[in-house]
Amino acid sequence: MQILINAASAHMGGAVTYLQNVLRRLPEQAAVHRVIVYVPEGTTEVLPNRPEVDVRPYPYSSTQGPSRLYFDQVRMPRIAAREKVDVLLSATGFGTVWSPAPQVLLVRNMKYFDPRFEEKYRALGRSFLKTRLRRWHSLLSIGAADAVLFPTRAMEETVGTYVALGGTPTRALHYGYDGSSFTATGEAGDAVPDALRPHAVGEGPLLLNVSTYAVHKNLEALIEALPHLLDHYPTLTLATTTSREQTSDIDEYDALKERAATLGVADAWVELGYVPHAELPPVYRAADAYVFPSFTESFGHSMVEALACGLPVVAADTAVNREVCAEAGVYFAPFDSTDCARAVRRVLDDDVRRAKQRRAAVRRAGHFSWKRYTEDLAEVFQQTAAGG
Repeated sequence: MQILINAASAHMGGAVTYLQNVLRRLPEQAAVHRVIVYVPEGTTEVLPNRPEVDVRPYPYSSTQGPSRLYFDQVRMPRIAAREKVDVLLSATGFGTVWSPAPQVLLVRNMKYFDPRFEEKYRALGRSFLKTRLRRWHSLLSIGAADAVLFPTRAMEETVGTYVALGGTPTRALHYGYDGSSFTATGEAGDAVPDALRPHAVGEGPLLLNVSTYAVHKNLEALIEALPHLLDHYPTLTLATTTSREQTSDIDEYDALKERAATLGVADAWVELGYVPHAELPPVYRAADAYVFPSFTESFGHSMVEALACGLPVVAADTAVNREVCAEAGVYFAPFDSTDCARAVRRVLDDDVRRAKQRRAAVRRAGHFSWKRYTEDLAEVFQQTAAGG
């Protein structure tokens, strides 16, 4: 089979992690002989270099608006027909309304479908019109697809409240993680950033969150929890990979920084900024607990990486987070900072519980595998191609 992948908006984060791992393993499947993938020009440099994978730059400067619509609805069908591909994978939630090849759609953005995200936007006084249009576009894409994939069953159920999925083959396929890098073993202090080095050798509890700043990441709950935690652990530090340069929610980010200063916790919050993915494993291993306060996500790559590194995970109580972490997680009410602090303390206060959570984390991580994911993905491709 020849597979064409439209990943026109895969600039960073989970979308790029997904492509790196899928393109590394998909050609190993016997049924897949060639993969053509379109990505933003900057992403072409970080994808695997394999003879079976033809990486091509998305040809326009903007991945939104009229140029993106033209690419998805006009250029993609022409490319699929010219290349005589067997399956088109639309990997960013927006598909081609008419495709000459059977189309598999990956729906991966929960923000468009979670009512809590709309409530949060309205509370901030921000317009939800653009997000509502994207939801409509994604629903239209679902209707045009021959098969639809979701990262979690919880997301599939959420989308199912907006559109009937009974007439289209659907599957919830969990992503994987790099099992050769993200492990519970290793010398945590060897390659950690200088700001974390004291904690890597035991100086005070270290909490970690790996993400860019965005409204739905709900870092406000975590910052508001810090005063409660510092009362019990005066040397506690929170490390995040956030930075002002890597967010589009500038106003909310600035307000969060001001709130941290007002609460007197600014010195306890270390912003590492962007950390290359290959350099993250020792950062995870330096921490005592991983905190994931996002109130809406489709999956949560960083939670799985934290589990694989043997970290107890403290997460907002959502259906997706429970599906990912299961019994390896400790959960708190998403917008309750006091409950967040209470959940973190349940992990930090009890050495026996923390050791038990570490073992549960490693066991749970074994559930996730990019090898298994690409095997299932190739199976979906075969079934979709056979269906015409």
